[in-house]
Amino acid sequence: MKAVKIGLLIFTVLITILLFLLSYLLFSRSRSFESAESALFFLGCTSAFSIYFHVKTLRYYPLFIFGKTIEELSKKYWALHVAFGLINFLLGIGILLPTVYASNLEVNIYSVIIAICFMIFGLVTLWELYKLNRFVQVYKQRRRQQQEIEDIKGTTR
Repeated sequence: MKAVKIGLLIFTVLITILLFLLSYLLFSRSRSFESAESALFFLGCTSAFSIYFHVKTLRYYPLFIFGKTIEELSKKYWALHVAFGLINFLLGIGILLPTVYASNLEVNIYSVIIAICFMIFGLVTLWELYKLNRFVQVYKQRRRQQQEIEDIKGTTR
């Protein structure tokens, strides 16, 4: 699971750099911040927050060790990470659908490969987020139970 996390982190860094470069190039050509430029820029921003999320939650791994203390992240970072995964999945669908209806087969194959990569990346991001959230929930429950046991031991002495 930690390997998946590191892979997602590396891929997210690459996507972030690519998105910011593309948005800068589009902005420098048109000198206006409209439609495609702003969409790429804001996707780059969610990607940057996703990098922060990956770095902060990397220490949660391996997920089966419950004796360590973990720093809880704000729900806004969880929400931004969910948004990043969904945006990548929907971006893949958005690339795939027009490509399927286009007539140029050579361009279609490359577009289909890119679209499938975005869809897989979005789904893996959401899956990893789900597994991490389940771990945090179980971790909190075990910590509460452990605290209750310690409280009971403290009152019986």
